Amino acid sequence: MGKMIRYIALIGLLLLSFEAVRAGVYVPSSVPNPKEHDRYSYVANPDKIIADSDVVFLNRCAADLEHRTRVEMCVVALQSIGEAECFDFCYELFQRWGLGKEGQNTGVLVCCVLDSHDIRIMTGVGLEGVLPDARCSQIIHETMIPAFQTGDYGGGLCLGALRIYEICTDDEAPEELRNMQSVTNRGQYAQNEEMSREDWIMLIGILIFIAILTWTSVKGRKNGGNSSRGSGFGGGTIYMGGFGGGSHSSGSFGGGSWGGGSTFGGGAGSKW
Repeated sequence: MGKMIRYIALIGLLLLSFEAVRAGVYVPSSVPNPKEHDRYSYVANPDKIIADSDVVFLNRCAADLEHRTRVEMCVVALQSIGEAECFDFCYELFQRWGLGKEGQNTGVLVCCVLDSHDIRIMTGVGLEGVLPDARCSQIIHETMIPAFQTGDYGGGLCLGALRIYEICTDDEAPEELRNMQSVTNRGQYAQNEEMSREDWIMLIGILIFIAILTWTSVKGRKNGGNSSRGSGFGGGTIYMGGFGGGSHSSGSFGGGSWGGGSTFGGGAGSKW
């Protein structure tokens, strides 16, 4: 019984450590690129700031927008970027990922940072005629900030993304995307929602595997063995959000990449 309690305590400590990593300060290189996880994903939400149903909606909205207009919209929600300026952070992230189609620069980044209350829309030069700085500022102040001020971060991001969709398509957004006030409507695409919980399932699996390795290691030492050596966990890192840092991914749809675009820093930002 005493050993079992120690194992439970170990798992609890691992969970707390994982939460500490997830709540850490991000730099552009540590933000999980959603395309590495799933080429149909457009949302980086490693701290689970926005609900799964809102992530599903944002992915649907961004996928439809890219299909219709070749505009690549990425939504990022983070707990903290430390002392970094949001503009500089978004600029480096935009360039690092290459949002927008190469040669057309049709990318748009919507970034929300919770602890500093920053919201920014950054656009590629190919969208500055459609989404000029003044229009981006209007979207932020009239559509997004009122929701953020009530703590509805997912709702604010969804409404902002929908407005960007409408502007880029001359107000031709599908009805199911327009009807944003209904949580039920936003959740109608939740048939893929279990995929958005993949990180938690992966974490539980890792913890169970570690517990099994610990158990076999204890038994091995009693028998003079060393069954835990070479398990592959030595020196490893649990990456923020559970996406991993390499270019290969085990996502259900396979990894992908953004289009190779860039930005001159157009758009707007504010605090709420």
